[in-house]
Amino acid sequence: MKLLAVVPAVLLLSLARAVHADGGTSCATAQEIFSNSTYAGDTSTSTSFVGAFGGLPSPGPDLAFKFTAPHASSNIVVTVVGGWNAGAVITASCGGNAGNPISAGTGTTTFNIPVSPVTDGQLYYFYVTGNPSDNSGPSGAFSFTTGFPVALQEFTIE
Repeated sequence: MKLLAVVPAVLLLSLARAVHADGGTSCATAQEIFSNSTYAGDTSTSTSFVGAFGGLPSPGPDLAFKFTAPHASSNIVVTVVGGWNAGAVITASCGGNAGNPISAGTGTTTFNIPVSPVTDGQLYYFYVTGNPSDNSGPSGAFSFTTGFPVALQEFTIE
C-alpha cells in the first residue's frame, strides 16, 4: 500500500519540473535549475548586468541560472526561438565580470553546452545572453533542457 502512495507523488514531482519560466535578472536572483528539466525565458526581459565572461564581452541582456554540478558529464541543450544570435555560458562565478567560461556555445537554432569540466557538488552559473561576437546586443526567447543525471540520494521502506 505504501508503494502505491509513493508512485503518484513521484509522478507529480517529475511533472512539476517539466517547464520553468525565465531566469534571474541579477546574480542575487539567479534561478536554480535541476536535472532532467526544461526551462524557458526571454533575455529581452533583462539588462546586460554581466559585462564580460573573462575576455569575452556580453553584448546582450543576460539571464542567470545556477546549478550544483552533477556527478557525471552531461549537456544543456539550448533552443533559440525566433532565430536571434544567442550565446550561453557556464562559469564558476557571477558578477560584472563572471570569469572565464568553463563551457560555452552560440547559435541561432539549437546548440549544446557541455557541463564539463566541473567539480561534483560545486555551485556553477549558467547564463543565456547574446553571442559575444555580435555587438548589436541580440536578445530574445529561448528554452533549454538539462541533461544532468539523476542520482538516488536515499530510499527507505518501512
